[in-house]
Amino acid sequence: MPAQIHEERTQGLMALIARGLVETSAQRTASSLGDRSQYIGMSDIGRALECPRAAVGRKLFGNGEKLVHQHDLPSLLARQLRLQRGHWFEAGIAQIFRQQRLPVIEQLEIVTSHHGVPIRAHLDFVFASTVGQPTVRILELKSCENIPATLYSSYETQVYGQVGLLHSLWDQPAFGVHGELEKQGGSGFTFPQICREKFGVEMPVHPSEVDIEAWVLCLSMSDAKAFGPYLSEDTMLALCLNKAEELWLEFDASKVSGAGLDGLATAQGFHPLCSWCEFNADCPKFDGLDQPQWSDTLERLKDLKARQGELEVEISEIEDGLRTAYALSDVGGSWINAGRHRFRVSAQNGRRTLNKEQLRLELLAVLGEEKTDAIIARCESEGKPFDRLTVSRINMRS
Repeated sequence: MPAQIHEERTQGLMALIARGLVETSAQRTASSLGDRSQYIGMSDIGRALECPRAAVGRKLFGNGEKLVHQHDLPSLLARQLRLQRGHWFEAGIAQIFRQQRLPVIEQLEIVTSHHGVPIRAHLDFVFASTVGQPTVRILELKSCENIPATLYSSYETQVYGQVGLLHSLWDQPAFGVHGELEKQGGSGFTFPQICREKFGVEMPVHPSEVDIEAWVLCLSMSDAKAFGPYLSEDTMLALCLNKAEELWLEFDASKVSGAGLDGLATAQGFHPLCSWCEFNADCPKFDGLDQPQWSDTLERLKDLKARQGELEVEISEIEDGLRTAYALSDVGGSWINAGRHRFRVSAQNGRRTLNKEQLRLELLAVLGEEKTDAIIARCESEGKPFDRLTVSRINMRS
């Protein structure tokens, strides 16, 4: 097959997948979350704490994307795969819970308002049981490239809002599952009512008699970690509600004035999600000079870095193969000659490292805290300043 035809077919398949991802994302959002421009959600509040501009932008313009130019395909595909990985994780975890016949509500919706601001929380999974002590557990799933050592503040804010609303609205008709109430013509259930409706479980009339916790489960392609428990706290709920009101006012003002995102605060300092943000093309955080002559150089650098990762994997595979071949050859430490090269595998001592924390503990036991800190301070040194090159993607919205 000619190279040009092969490339055209490859790009056609990738474009088909990208368009499909965009369409299924829009359908899933509409079916499970409704029109997100009509209310403030818990994830909106978490996003607003990090970057008000991005939060308002999502409200004004939604998250819809479409493939207009072929050269936008790689970035759109990468962004959609990253965004939708969480939905795939959620479907897989839901299947696990169904298989084990656990009493779980998927996508429990809590509807309320604060100073006239419409607010909705969508809880991924809620477990309810009256075996022993009445118990409720909220589980929020988060998809991550790498599992964080500590949970991001936006995630914590979201789950604090969820557990706070469940606790504070326990006996009010604020609960349901998106789409079900419309079919039934109802105005909502109290939480004890929805437990009776879903599980035939009789919950206490007051949440003080129930053990309520919220947890966050972070998932990557190769790891998982649970964070929690998070309990209902009045101060955290008040923070969420006040931030919801602030975001709604900013959204409404931007909509009425037609100013768009002008003048809104942005994320401060380094933020790992800025490169993925769909509103970063004209973000004032990245104000600078236009020098388009460097475009080709940056594209080439991006391609080289991608190839570097591929080469490192290939090199590792070849080296592992040679080590295995050497072990199977049983040459007793001799070299193996192969054309213009030779190779052998020899045992090496492990790299010696200094455990600074362990050293400090040992010194503390002998010298005490003051002398220990003084000795460590004298032995520390700081490297020379260096220049760091940062390359960030510009996401042009169609």
